[in-house]
Amino acid sequence: MLLRKKGIWVMVVFVVYTLSAGLIMSRERNALHGDLQKLEALHVDEERQLGLNMLVTRAILIVNENYYSSGMETEAGLDAAMRSASVQVEAVLSRLTKVAQSYPLLLDDVAALRANLKGMTGKPQSSAVIAEVRSNLHKLVIGLDQVTAMMRNNKQTLLERYRESFDRLSLIWSFTAAVGVVFLGGLVMVFVTRLAWDIRRVHDRALAIVEGYRGKPLAVTRYDELGSLMEAVNKMQLALREHEMQMELIRQQRFHKEKMAAVGSLAAVVAHEINNPLSAIVGAARVMSELHPNQADDVGQYAQQAEVILAQAKRVMNITRQISEFSMPQAAEPARELLDLNNLIRSTVKFISFDRRFSAIDMVLDLDPQLPAVFGVGDHITQVFMNLFINAADAAEGRIDPKPRIIVSTVCQGKDIIATVTDNGTGMSRATLERVFEEYFTTKPMGKGSGIGMAVSKSLIESGGGTIGVESELGIGTTVTVRLPTEAVSAG
Repeated sequence: MLLRKKGIWVMVVFVVYTLSAGLIMSRERNALHGDLQKLEALHVDEERQLGLNMLVTRAILIVNENYYSSGMETEAGLDAAMRSASVQVEAVLSRLTKVAQSYPLLLDDVAALRANLKGMTGKPQSSAVIAEVRSNLHKLVIGLDQVTAMMRNNKQTLLERYRESFDRLSLIWSFTAAVGVVFLGGLVMVFVTRLAWDIRRVHDRALAIVEGYRGKPLAVTRYDELGSLMEAVNKMQLALREHEMQMELIRQQRFHKEKMAAVGSLAAVVAHEINNPLSAIVGAARVMSELHPNQADDVGQYAQQAEVILAQAKRVMNITRQISEFSMPQAAEPARELLDLNNLIRSTVKFISFDRRFSAIDMVLDLDPQLPAVFGVGDHITQVFMNLFINAADAAEGRIDPKPRIIVSTVCQGKDIIATVTDNGTGMSRATLERVFEEYFTTKPMGKGSGIGMAVSKSLIESGGGTIGVESELGIGTTVTVRLPTEAVSAG
């Protein structure tokens, strides 16, 4: 309990110290955060100011263009110029009003432009109003320059305050950390010195247990946390001893099981040999049973006995078959074998032809009749090509001219078989093509694709020693090339 109490006191001191330092740093952090928020607000004002400057510049250009236009001499031209200028003034006022809330020196410009806007929408209209608008816009430019200068000065002031707060916070943090390291380091050294010897004892005993020591347990000389650790080491030693005994028992049971499996294999071989004479007995009994069993003579009696022989022989054959099936080893994974790729493709095409997505698609098979067998897992290859056909059908969905078409071809190149699936669908962009084998990436709408079909196809093909690649052009179509080996390769 003494160690725990000391630990509690150390924790109390550490918490008080941490809270004190935290309060000081929190105050500085709040000041730093306040300056940062002001800088962000100033940045927003600068962006708003920039947009306003662009609007004012555009308004000046359009108003000047209308002012110097020869059409101002006619009533229609003057009316068009007024409408154009009023639109620009309204746009400027929409931004200027917001900026003026923060910078009152622009309020006079707001009032002047509103008066101009009222004059342009009233009757009668005069070119003097356009001239007054030009003048007020130029005055506004001067006011905006003053606002820009004020923003620049405010930003410089805030940046200086931000640097001072940051430096002060860094200094406080460094001092606090240094004091904490020295203080806590001293306490840790005291604890380590007192605990080192007992910890070494526990360490040595733990290593000895790992190396096989199963002797007397470690003497518990403490009644604190380290004493609990000593008891735990002793319990671990006892548990390991019991576990080793159980493992030995399991080993013996496994040996017995393997022995019985060997006996079963031998029994299966014997059962196989028994089936041969049993087949002859069944055949003979079947011939005898076909005689007239209802006759009262010896022939009928023999036919009835043949029925008994036939039934019992079939029973023996069933027993031997069950023994053979029981002893037959089960494959841990699908077996790779030589396959007729063309036949797999034809079967897959025939299967998917019942899907309504393929009702309007021309399936063209250009299969090499001299194609050698490929080495792989039939279910895997079928799954891959089904994914490719469905993707091609989805890509060609909605196409009318030209008619949707999927071309499947096979050819032998050296020791490999090349199979291609080409469609005239929408194709893919370069960005999409780079992510085509990425898991859970799909361009199909939600509920139509999960984005794992191509990733799974790549994994299945490469696990059999093959490769898969995609070429596509947006708006033209896509070609998927699958390369399969004709010889057995080790699965990577």
